[in-house]
Amino acid sequence: MTGKKRKVSEDKQAKEVINFLKRNPDFLIKNPELFSVLTPPNRSTGDGVVDFQNKMIEKIKSNLEDLQNNQGNLIDTSRNNLTTQVQVHEAVLSLIEAKDTDHLTHIVTHDWADMLHIDVIRICFEEDHPIAPPSAKEIAILPEGSVEDFLGKDDIIQLRGDVDVSEDIFGPAKSLINAEALIKIPDTKYNPPGILAFGSRDADMFYPGQGTELLRFLGKSFHKCLILWLK
Repeated sequence: MTGKKRKVSEDKQAKEVINFLKRNPDFLIKNPELFSVLTPPNRSTGDGVVDFQNKMIEKIKSNLEDLQNNQGNLIDTSRNNLTTQVQVHEAVLSLIEAKDTDHLTHIVTHDWADMLHIDVIRICFEEDHPIAPPSAKEIAILPEGSVEDFLGKDDIIQLRGDVDVSEDIFGPAKSLINAEALIKIPDTKYNPPGILAFGSRDADMFYPGQGTELLRFLGKSFHKCLILWLK
């Protein structure tokens, strides 16, 4: 196509676009995404054009702000997730330092509370079971059947926020706790069924639907280390 023919074709297309917009004056309002790709006119033109330019600029600014906010949220979330993972890994590694069962349970109920920023951590096992509860100072005793009462037959973990927790689990700290994470400790030939309980003053710390992978990892890591000392 020669330059002259191309110019005629472009002029024809431009007229078609102009006529279309005249017939559909609300087209750009219905398709605001076009504001971010159109080139704005000079601000020295008429009032109607200035408004059009302002609309385009407002749309672009809004898109940029949304992108910046989303990016900031993603960065904050990534940082928080990374920090939490590091804390959990440090907590699990600390179990290796245990010198006996008493020391192991002390690490979990005291050191973990500091590492993980949890107000109260309790280790509970059922009594009146063919296998006696582990003998350690930091272990609380639950009536037979309590684990199933709290967690049911199938649940491995339960998260609850803004809740009235059980004194059987949290003892004298019950009045401080507004949210809990209960992790089932399955019974083995070395231990009866039990619960590893995390309690927080913050009612929003734990809630149904929250990710549980790291909590499960903590529970399994503690249980495996405990069994090593009980063998």
